[in-house]
Amino acid sequence: MDARLGALALAVLSLTLATSGAAAQPCTGKVYSGTFELIQDAVFARHGCTDQLCHGAASTGGLDLRPDVAYDNLLDIPATTVEGIRRVALGQRQRSLLFLNLAAKTNPTVWQAPLRAMPLDPIPAISSSELELVQRWIEGGAPRTGTVPGTEGLVDACLPPPEPINVKPLAPPDNGLQFRIPETNVKARSEHEVCFAQYYDVSDHVPAEYRSADGKSFRYHHSESRQTPMSHHLVMSVYRGEEPPNSPVWGDFVCWGGERDQQLCDRFDANSCGAGVPCATLPVKSLACNGFGPADAGFGLNGMGDGGAGSTASEITFAPGVYDEIPVRGMILWNSHAFNLTAQDAPLDAWLNYDFAPPPQQVAPVHRITNTEQIFKMNPPAFGTDEVCHVQVMPPDSHLFMISSHTHRHGKRFRIFRGGFRCQGGPKDGEPCSPLGPDFISPDICGGARCVAMSRPHVSDCDSNGEVSIDEVLRAVNIALGSAPMVTCPEADSNEDREVAVDDVIASINAALGSVPALSERDPAQSLQYVNLVYSDPLITYFDPPMVFYGPQSSDADRTITFCALYDNGYTKPSEVKTRATSPKPLSAAIPGGPCKTPTGCTQGRIGEACRGANERLRNSSCDTSAGAGDGFCDACPALGGVTSEDEMLVLLGEYYVP
Repeated sequence: MDARLGALALAVLSLTLATSGAAAQPCTGKVYSGTFELIQDAVFARHGCTDQLCHGAASTGGLDLRPDVAYDNLLDIPATTVEGIRRVALGQRQRSLLFLNLAAKTNPTVWQAPLRAMPLDPIPAISSSELELVQRWIEGGAPRTGTVPGTEGLVDACLPPPEPINVKPLAPPDNGLQFRIPETNVKARSEHEVCFAQYYDVSDHVPAEYRSADGKSFRYHHSESRQTPMSHHLVMSVYRGEEPPNSPVWGDFVCWGGERDQQLCDRFDANSCGAGVPCATLPVKSLACNGFGPADAGFGLNGMGDGGAGSTASEITFAPGVYDEIPVRGMILWNSHAFNLTAQDAPLDAWLNYDFAPPPQQVAPVHRITNTEQIFKMNPPAFGTDEVCHVQVMPPDSHLFMISSHTHRHGKRFRIFRGGFRCQGGPKDGEPCSPLGPDFISPDICGGARCVAMSRPHVSDCDSNGEVSIDEVLRAVNIALGSAPMVTCPEADSNEDREVAVDDVIASINAALGSVPALSERDPAQSLQYVNLVYSDPLITYFDPPMVFYGPQSSDADRTITFCALYDNGYTKPSEVKTRATSPKPLSAAIPGGPCKTPTGCTQGRIGEACRGANERLRNSSCDTSAGAGDGFCDACPALGGVTSEDEMLVLLGEYYVP
């Protein structure tokens, strides 16, 4: 997912940077040299995909999946049977026909094939573990060789330890610009978050028709990112404050590599360090660039950024006529939160593409949602679950065309509902809640009270005074005839289908002759707009036409979205509980998250039970399978809010425009 959607969109794999200390079990399955070789055998060959009449010699759909040619026939190759999609889109399972076809048969309640599910009947679907193997390979950069972290143990097979994965570079756009992060080195088995600045000037590469009215910015309507699969997030933010690029507030600029490595350089000279060697400030450890750069930089957890990535790859296309713009010259601040799960140092590389917006696309600027108001609201105990909710009130007349989400690895489900669902009565009266109720052993947010969202009927009460006048009925008629825009009375659209038809006009007339109908409760199932079940590659949902939130006369209830996330801290899978031993520490004690001070659950011995005792020895003993057995270990922690891969977050992401 694109980091323009938020500096917190992470690509954390369901692994940690350390082990629990338990001895690794020897692998007894068939040995493979890497993840793709395993997929070739366990998925393609085992399920008949390479048979002569399928994707063997017959090359059904123009695709040959035999071992010698399968990889080159998949990666970044446009599908011949479905327009606008690739067979395997590096880092993007949602845009990969291979994954969609397989997933549609393995899990048809969640996925739908664009053309047909695979394998074709009568061959049964691949297993959920085999599907996860394909998914993690795609999300991990779809390498030809090597082991993608997290693919070990998914099926009965043996893989070598993961090594750093280099992804295929992203080709520059045909009509746009490409930015590239100065290559940074990430030490083996480490995790860090840094910020640094760099000067750029692309003014000579932007034709006049793609510039803003003052000529100082370029406008784009589509962006694409790709990076090495070892980053929680990578964010590019353009500085729009008052400090000039040569201000001492930026600090020294040095060469990043080359013969003049670490020597001072001229930030305004692209060749100051030699061809292809960047000149940038020294990296500084900082959470979301808080405190980095000038005081008016405006960075932090709520910062949107102007580009980047929260996953290995992503693409964002705005709604028709919507654009964004970036200055043609200035200072870039890079925020990189990288991790390296392997035993070798590895470079972090990334490419950001921007496709210019032609004049017809330069109608309305994009606005973004990064709702972090309750980012650390969750509290799933060790071996327990918790579901938390919050709301987003949209501006008047906003047209929402994209929504997405963000949690860390304990986030098992993210749902978004149209409407402001709140507890009606009870101890948490007015608190945001899930209309579908709590799951597993999550506490009931409403404590037994109902969770309700009200909807005001749209019957041309344009001024929201509780009555419909003849003038307001005439507005509805004019909108239906096309002689007036919808903005003159959005309330005329009674069924919210973005147009006014005969039925809408009749509803207006009935309200004028009688009275405006009373408020009604929203149906939870019909209100559900979004469900994401994969935290590491969150779903991006587009609305075409956009979801419209009616104008300034509307109540907040009509312009509210409720979003809820379910967190599972080892309840359904005890091995995934947060532990003190494997939790990375944040940059400083002032930053939330990290290992818990006192573990609360047993991770060895009486696994899943609560620890007891005033000190570590007693707590470990309380986990023994029998008195004096010495096999107990108390190490499980609550998964509270925080910034590392073992902590949690609640973030709503989205994009909209106002005509």
